[in-house]
Amino acid sequence: MKFKIKFFTTILIFMVISFTGCSLNDDSKPIIAPVNNDDITKNNIEETSVNFPTEEEIEEKEEVPAKNPLEEIDMTLNPNEMGEIMILMYHGIAEKETTWERTPENFRKDLEYMYQNGFRMISLNDYAKGIINTEAGYTPIILTFDDGRQNNFNIIEKENGEIEIDPNCAVGILEEFKEKYPDLNVTASFFLGTNIFGQEKYKEYKLKFLINNGYDIGNHTHSHNRMANQNKDEIIFELGSINNIINSYLPDYKVETLALPEGSNPKDEFLNDAVEGEFEGNEYKHVAVLDVGWRPAFSPFDTDNDFTNLYRVTASEINVDGCGITDYFKQYSNGKRNIFISDGNPDVVTFPKKFEEYINMDIVGDRILNIYE
Repeated sequence: MKFKIKFFTTILIFMVISFTGCSLNDDSKPIIAPVNNDDITKNNIEETSVNFPTEEEIEEKEEVPAKNPLEEIDMTLNPNEMGEIMILMYHGIAEKETTWERTPENFRKDLEYMYQNGFRMISLNDYAKGIINTEAGYTPIILTFDDGRQNNFNIIEKENGEIEIDPNCAVGILEEFKEKYPDLNVTASFFLGTNIFGQEKYKEYKLKFLINNGYDIGNHTHSHNRMANQNKDEIIFELGSINNIINSYLPDYKVETLALPEGSNPKDEFLNDAVEGEFEGNEYKHVAVLDVGWRPAFSPFDTDNDFTNLYRVTASEINVDGCGITDYFKQYSNGKRNIFISDGNPDVVTFPKKFEEYINMDIVGDRILNIYE
């Protein structure tokens, strides 16, 4: 009798399992992991508890609504991102002051003045793209060096075989101020021809040092001849050959800027060849083309700005006809010029309403306009 009960019980269980299994479609088949029964004992089965979050924890995890970036602009700083930005034109750093060379002492004075009077450096490449990461209330300023002179970047060889950067060359002084004032955001663009800072054996070292330490490299042509006298093929050679030389040392670097020798613009029919072209299978394209002095550049967001003919200020006090670096510093300090004052947010462009008609939306792009009376 007991045998029959056990037999029918077994049959019943088997039928229930079979019926349940057949009622599941292919999409709802349970996944059954293999279990080793030898591992299951009363001693190793632990009680599992579920901890539900408290109301306070749920509230903390609720999404915080996005802040309105305009509400974070400090309008008491009178931001004006339609103001001028100085692009300073240096050439050499030497012991004697001339029109084209600044003494180490005066170059240090320039940098100290910039820091103490609210100027902060940005790269020319960023400026040409409307990328302004300057802290709120401060004014961007751009440093450029033409010709690739050895006194821009000089290496001193010590008796023990070690080398060091000359502390009185341009790069040496810039690195000094980078350490002295980290928030000065030290950077500069160096425009090169075939003579890349002299000292042939250190050419590659210098180029890589610049790129790895926050500086930019631009094109200053092969011969330094006036571009106004050149034809299409000559212009392409002048620019393409330098681009190829730089890329032979820095294959992944894009040379995006050009400083015109003597400020000589190409003929109108060849202007596009100065901006972009191809030489020996390699393309070049410039987002900014620099002239020589004599005045600050417009805001990158201003329709009056021409990125193929950007103004510069001569970083000298000799033969500048009232248009040198100290002249414009004085004009800005006396409130006689419309100066760029950053709002601190690179995704917002803030300026007084009176400049609204000059806004260049092609450069503004997706940035938010913040216009005030």
